[in-house]
Amino acid sequence: MASQLRKPIVACLAGVVLAMVPASARSQERPGAAKPSAAKDLPAEKAAAPADKLVLEQQQVADRFQRLEELLLRMAELSAATDPRRAALLRKAVGQSKERLIAVQLEALVELLQKDQLSRAVEGQDSVGKDLQVLLELLMTENRSKRIESEKARIREYLKRLGAIINQQKGIQGRTAGPGDPKGLAEEQGKLAGKTGDLAQDIKRSEEGPTKAGAKGEGGAGNEKPQEKPQEKQQPPAPPQGEGKDDGKRPAPGKEQPGGGQQSKGQQDKGQQGKGQQDKGQQGKGQQGKGQGDGQPQGQEQGPSQDQAPPQDQQQNPTRKRLEAAEQRMREAEKKLQEAQRKGAVEKQEEALRELEQAKAELEQILRQLREEEIERVLAMLEARFTKMLQMQRAILEGTVRLDKVPQPERSHSHEIEAGRLSSKEAEIDLEADKAMSLLREDGTAVAFPEALGQLRQDVQQVVQRLAEAKVDKITHRIEEDIISSLEEMIQALQKAQKDTEKKRQQQTPPRSGEPQDPPLVDVLAELKMIRALQVRVNSRTERYSKLVEGEQARNADLIEALRRLAERQGRIYKVTRDLSLGKNQ
Repeated sequence: MASQLRKPIVACLAGVVLAMVPASARSQERPGAAKPSAAKDLPAEKAAAPADKLVLEQQQVADRFQRLEELLLRMAELSAATDPRRAALLRKAVGQSKERLIAVQLEALVELLQKDQLSRAVEGQDSVGKDLQVLLELLMTENRSKRIESEKARIREYLKRLGAIINQQKGIQGRTAGPGDPKGLAEEQGKLAGKTGDLAQDIKRSEEGPTKAGAKGEGGAGNEKPQEKPQEKQQPPAPPQGEGKDDGKRPAPGKEQPGGGQQSKGQQDKGQQGKGQQDKGQQGKGQQGKGQGDGQPQGQEQGPSQDQAPPQDQQQNPTRKRLEAAEQRMREAEKKLQEAQRKGAVEKQEEALRELEQAKAELEQILRQLREEEIERVLAMLEARFTKMLQMQRAILEGTVRLDKVPQPERSHSHEIEAGRLSSKEAEIDLEADKAMSLLREDGTAVAFPEALGQLRQDVQQVVQRLAEAKVDKITHRIEEDIISSLEEMIQALQKAQKDTEKKRQQQTPPRSGEPQDPPLVDVLAELKMIRALQVRVNSRTERYSKLVEGEQARNADLIEALRRLAERQGRIYKVTRDLSLGKNQ
């Protein structure tokens, strides 16, 4: 049920956000030409129709948002037991909606439109539209698991390309120090520098986003307005070609082009900047919303565009900056080779290799962090699901013991019905176990946990069958107790794994040599403890069955079947132990 409601939530909120756009646009159009023409050409009843329609649409938006809040709360209740993170996210979204008074704002907009207060309605629509966008972005974080997988795939591709570049650079450096032809090596070095630059640009486009790319003067839409405004004040007829010329310069962000030389003149000539803006800029008042006023109080030598550059530099991808530095060193090494300066070329190549190795280390660190976040999410979901199964199984055990206390002669048809009801509830545990198994299979790094869960499912299915046949004796009790014991052990192991992951993240210890970039869901020690628990359980059942054997060999058909299943479990435990020793959990 929860999975069926996930998509409608985001779709519903997206629809509310989109519905606010045309409503706001039409509210702005109404004070213009539409109203007089309607009054001139149409009767009064028909002239009021567009206004009534706008009010109706705004009311529909308010109603849709109210239903959305109810849907969020409903899904939070359904997800609380199996996915506490999603439930917390949904409750947070509802809480944020209440804090921002979005529903109240939407109802207020309806009243404003009814009273024909269009100016205030437009302002309110803009405000609530921003609040709805923030809420939508919060709900979109629910798909974090898919985005983590996508990010990991991108980082692995970067590492693959970077590894090839490092190997090629080492080869070129070795031949540069040897008897290689400098001209040919210079050509190879130039091509490798191009590959490095291409990788840096790919990282920039994928990781820094279009707005940051636009701020660099490479055609971003957000960069056009800041460039045109200073030109309108100082050079109204300025041609657009000036933007294209400056785009190719990497050190100069797009906002710096018009402010490089012209802005300094504007600072010297107060008459051109006039109208009191420069005095306000020097006092640091009233200029934060304008592109030119920001830079003057902090550093007038660099101009306003320079003042905005540091925050952008801080947000730039450090890996990309290292790759660009490596590319620059490669270009310098290329020039040295063209001039047959082998020693200088080797030095520049060594510097390039250091930058490349640092970039590789940073990418590997990002990959590890993404994996740690992924592990935390999976462990939390597994713990929540196992906890729910444990609560259900304890309740079923209590019901089974209660039914077993009824003497055999007093048992009626209602007794069988109650046993069948317990069987149905046990089947629900099997469904929860199947979902947990899907999580473990998708992760694919655990070895002992899937086996422990598989054996638990066999016990659950056996209980389902026995309860369906109204067998509520001691054998059923023992199997249910084993299920409870297994769940408690797995929950304890998951909680320990979560604490270890959190401790590792807080310590931020650098990875040891040979440590995998993609660590397993749980460490080897936790896997070994789980294998030990499985073996202890097999041993206890073997001892229990041995007491039921009369003579040297079992003759009861049910006991023989139980021993056969026990032998299969022993064989799987051996296989799991062997897989763990071979490192198949990595």
